[in-house]
Amino acid sequence: MGRSVLEGAFSLLDRLLDEGELGLSQLADRCEMPKTTVHRLLEQLEVLGAVENVRGRYRVGAQMFRYGQAWEPAPGILQVARQPLRALSATIRTSAILAVPRRDRVLVAAASLVRAEDVARLRPGATVPAGIEFVSAPVRAQGSSVIGTVSAVLDHGRSATALQDAVGHAARAISTALAS
Repeated sequence: MGRSVLEGAFSLLDRLLDEGELGLSQLADRCEMPKTTVHRLLEQLEVLGAVENVRGRYRVGAQMFRYGQAWEPAPGILQVARQPLRALSATIRTSAILAVPRRDRVLVAAASLVRAEDVARLRPGATVPAGIEFVSAPVRAQGSSVIGTVSAVLDHGRSATALQDAVGHAARAISTALAS
């Protein structure tokens, strides 16, 4: 069975999200779709503001930013997570994130980024990349089910034990705020 129109459109958006700006031929090759199909989908996505065409190269459009800003893994979690994440990263002097499972991925839902190398790879909306060591603690919903984790990047030479209390404190603060 072939790919649906929506699957094709999301395949293009995923590729643009992962790689930034790409030309028509590059997108067709990377998404393994006919160039005519890619062109037709891109034209439709451009009209909707989901992609932008800048001198023949396509990138994710501003409308997708608007949609992304409306998503929350649990009602109110992003607002209550901001301050504990900022306090955590300031205290331990490393990047901290709120990570949530979604289907076959773990996504960064919120972040307080201190390390320059984390800005691109741990931005909200990104999939948590492999190869980074974290110290993590669970964030629980009102019914005590785990809905995510507060995770701090474990820098080389630092002890995980030294970060565990601060990470656990931030996770409990978010869990408590969600319950109120």
